[in-house]
Amino acid sequence: MADSNATNTPWRIYLYGAGSIAWRHGVAAQSLGEDVELFAADPSQDARESLLSKVPKATVYQDAQDMLASSPGRARDIVVVAVPPFLHHAATLRAFASGRHVLCEKPLATSETEMAEMLAASDAAGRILSECSFRYLGNGALERARQLIETGGVGSVYHTRFVNRQPRSRAGIEYQPASRWFLQRDKSGGGTLFDWGVYDMTMFFDVVRPVAVTVNYAWLATPKTDIDPTDPPISVETHAGASLTLTLDSGAVVPFHWERASGFHGETQVAINIDGTAGGLTWEWVPTFDYKAEVDAAQEGFKLTYYTDKNGEVDAEEYKFPGFGWEDANHRPLLAFVDLIEGRESLALSRSRMEFNFGVVLAIYKSASEGKPIHVQLK
Repeated sequence: MADSNATNTPWRIYLYGAGSIAWRHGVAAQSLGEDVELFAADPSQDARESLLSKVPKATVYQDAQDMLASSPGRARDIVVVAVPPFLHHAATLRAFASGRHVLCEKPLATSETEMAEMLAASDAAGRILSECSFRYLGNGALERARQLIETGGVGSVYHTRFVNRQPRSRAGIEYQPASRWFLQRDKSGGGTLFDWGVYDMTMFFDVVRPVAVTVNYAWLATPKTDIDPTDPPISVETHAGASLTLTLDSGAVVPFHWERASGFHGETQVAINIDGTAGGLTWEWVPTFDYKAEVDAAQEGFKLTYYTDKNGEVDAEEYKFPGFGWEDANHRPLLAFVDLIEGRESLALSRSRMEFNFGVVLAIYKSASEGKPIHVQLK
């Protein structure tokens, strides 16, 4: 595709959707320079007005197709797809057809077929596709953990674990209750695995860098509560888990236990573990949901703890890394995507890693549905 513009032209950011996550991308766009141009489209007048209260310089449209057709696409144009997941596929295809790069909110798609068609549209347009599951990368604790593993600081890794069990934090009920679509599979594509599991995999795989994953078995559940909506009823999982086997670049094969809950009957439990023959690791990777604690954590930073043996006793060495808050994390995808487009070092996932990570998430759903192991290979 021929481009009529050079790199000195302003960035143009097109928000496909104007909800709560869209305006955060709009705020991030304002840091791309005073001459950045911002557009947004949403059929909801309330959503458009709310977005304008946060980014008043935006030009808004009721129809996304009108927004995309308002001018020819250029090399410094990005469409941010910020609508519910069942619309990601169609929105992405329209965006690429307009000649623009696409940054899609997570989850990337709702099926392997949709993902393949989105990647094919990227190739046909000669534009880049990225998605937002990497918004919690950029944490120094992750890089330090990876270094300790790669340099033998923990010996041979023999077990890994990620557990995050929140009893009442269901999207569409306790969190963002106005967005009931989170609870409807035909709109969200899935529950806590699509909502948070995509982040879990991206973060954990950034540390251990698997080249292949087998989902040995998986399960999904939706525990009932007295305040569950009935019209429509919940049709997604609020508790999920899987037993996986990771093949690392070194050839090592390591078990990985993953579990995530936004709704279950019990107490909060959080654990991240890398267990090795010479040491162990655990770390913090997201801000807290408590605002005051978030501010304190952002100031204090994220902690990594490195466990080894000294004279027959467990020794715990703590490292602190610069912290960040929720809004910093929400601004990160767009800014990192710009870095990727311009050829700079970027937190955005490579195409192969993006496809692999999302393939593992889909494999968990498939294994839970079919009751058999599913294998995913990094391309």
